[in-house]
Amino acid sequence: MYKKVTLQAAFVLSFLALLAAGVIFKEVLVIPFFIGIVVFSFFFTLKQLAEMIWIILVVASFFGSILSVPGYESLFLYRILLPVQALLFLLTWKDWSWLDRRVRGLLLLLIGWLIVAAVTLIWAQYQVPGFRNLYYIIEAIYLISTGIYYLDSKRKLERLALLVFGVIIINIGVGIYEITTGLHLKKSALVGAVGNIQFLPTGTFFNPNDLASFLVLFLPVVLVYMRSETIIGKIVKIVLSLLCIYIIVETQSRIALVLIVGILFILILKKSWKCGVMILLAMPLLLQLPAMQEVIEQVNKTYTEKNNSTDFRLEITNYTWQTVLESHFIGVGPGNVQMKLSQYFPVDEQNEEGNISVHNFLLEVLANYGLLSALCFFLFLYFVWYFSFRLWRANKTKESWHMLPLIISVAFPFISFASSTTLEKSYVWISFGIILAVLNHYFKRTELKNEKNYPFII
Repeated sequence: MYKKVTLQAAFVLSFLALLAAGVIFKEVLVIPFFIGIVVFSFFFTLKQLAEMIWIILVVASFFGSILSVPGYESLFLYRILLPVQALLFLLTWKDWSWLDRRVRGLLLLLIGWLIVAAVTLIWAQYQVPGFRNLYYIIEAIYLISTGIYYLDSKRKLERLALLVFGVIIINIGVGIYEITTGLHLKKSALVGAVGNIQFLPTGTFFNPNDLASFLVLFLPVVLVYMRSETIIGKIVKIVLSLLCIYIIVETQSRIALVLIVGILFILILKKSWKCGVMILLAMPLLLQLPAMQEVIEQVNKTYTEKNNSTDFRLEITNYTWQTVLESHFIGVGPGNVQMKLSQYFPVDEQNEEGNISVHNFLLEVLANYGLLSALCFFLFLYFVWYFSFRLWRANKTKESWHMLPLIISVAFPFISFASSTTLEKSYVWISFGIILAVLNHYFKRTELKNEKNYPFII
């Protein structure tokens, strides 16, 4: 007994010593991290451990380099966990029985997107950015696939929604702090910004559009899957929705503002059409309140004082289309269109890497990977929308979660216009993982029900 206690104390002290050493030698911090995984493995099965790390991976993705090793911003928790989780997934994965045949077809379309995109690397002018771009496609497919795999029940979706609720609360708190003080977290693109721009919120994300897009994609998940049978629960959802609208207004993201208002109104109508009508009737009176005047003024500025930004993006779109034509629809290579565009714009309009972001992911896919690869991706989007529409149409009068895949799949193309680098945004692909998990669970359950009713029909 004494020997066991001594060994436990030695382990704890050694673990703390490694953490202390990590303050001076940053690389040492990786050691206690892996020790922690090993220790956890004694208390959980590999499958349980893989699922736990996937959940942590998802939450860590919303914080990026904020959860990084001090002094090594590129070495952040999400990047450390991803290969560990991938290894555990491969060790615990057995067969394809968890995947419905229709959802399997969707994943095959994504693999087709990747394979054809990889072929275009042969004639790409810039090879290194090309490999980096292909890695992000692989990561996107992995996040979607594992989302389907691990979110295989309504209870797991509810647990994830609770965690996302916490992430949204943190982002609202950081956003209000930014709006009030003009100060930002280190990873924000607005660090050092001056004038009115410095008061735009970015939360734990890189820029205001990313924060707005995250709220548009994940607020519906929270509203649909967080239980709110009590009055307090319903009040929490209402307050959360109003705060999210306020933050999105302050980000000055025009597309996100239209989307969030439309999504919330649809969810309200789904819950009670009477409430929807009452809100429409009360809206003129609410807009007259003194507290609303500042918000109205901000909305007005968002849609009237950003003509330069609109013109700039239209110019980018025109040059991107020109690049598509010059490549004869075979693509310029993964990640290469951003560099090709830099020849048309002065240095002060380029980003830190000397590139120009396309701000139109669908067109970017066509320009980078060519028509065949784009066709695979566009078919993926079409069938996701089609299956989501079928799910909603067959369950119009039932719970709101039947509407969630349709909401997110419709929102995605518009979100991709707002974000500068959609492919690199892990939260976008996690949202696809969620809606495909919903579709997969629904299709599997429907097939099982049909088999019970018609056991002799194949």
